[in-house]
Amino acid sequence: MDALRQQPLFAFDHETRKQIRETRTTLLEHLRSEPDDFKALVIADVIGELDPDRDLVLARHRMHFRETRPADWKVRAKALGLDRLLFHLASGMRLARIGKDAIPVLERRAAEIGEARAAEVRPGMIDRSYVPEALASHATYYASGHLRSVSIELGENREGGLELAETPGSGHYRIIEMRGGYGTMINEDYRDGCVVTTLNTPWHDGEESSAKKPWTRWVEENLADLERLVTSTPEEKQKKRAKKSRKRR
Repeated sequence: MDALRQQPLFAFDHETRKQIRETRTTLLEHLRSEPDDFKALVIADVIGELDPDRDLVLARHRMHFRETRPADWKVRAKALGLDRLLFHLASGMRLARIGKDAIPVLERRAAEIGEARAAEVRPGMIDRSYVPEALASHATYYASGHLRSVSIELGENREGGLELAETPGSGHYRIIEMRGGYGTMINEDYRDGCVVTTLNTPWHDGEESSAKKPWTRWVEENLADLERLVTSTPEEKQKKRAKKSRKRR
């Protein structure tokens, strides 16, 4: 218990402290009536790591969770989408330009859940369950069941693909589409826990950047992008542009 109540090492800004306290209050209210709610306990364990006040009641819930959680709790948490929820919280803080010290914690805990696999599954394996239904007919797999590729060719500057190596942990992604009325091509190479991005637009001639990113997160984000490409038709995009134009008048 004392270890879970140690003073935090973070000097949070006011807005970050406010958000953490509000989240803590909501969690504690819920856990008061449902103390064994698995989803709430997972989030409480994460928030407890950030809690600027080291609330005693929250610490008790964290201790209860750590003493009773099953060996495959991360796999169960992933099935509930808690990794995506934590990444979303981190992204929201980044967009709001707050939480400089909280974001790495949220992303680390999200990645721990996101990279979890059942005991009998190869680490990093991307099977059919990761591929959105809209991309199912565009996907191919290795004999092991690991995703080999997803290839999209829709014409009119709308194409893309994801190619994964047979050994999980490296791959290539590309997408070509119209953004803001201009042709845009993005290429990404993933290896050694890092993604190298090459951007080509009328204003970017092969501009490169690199950043660390969890393997599964990289795959899931790019599959979501390809799903968007497939499900968003040119007509829909044209309607959105026309709607924006009307609002400006």
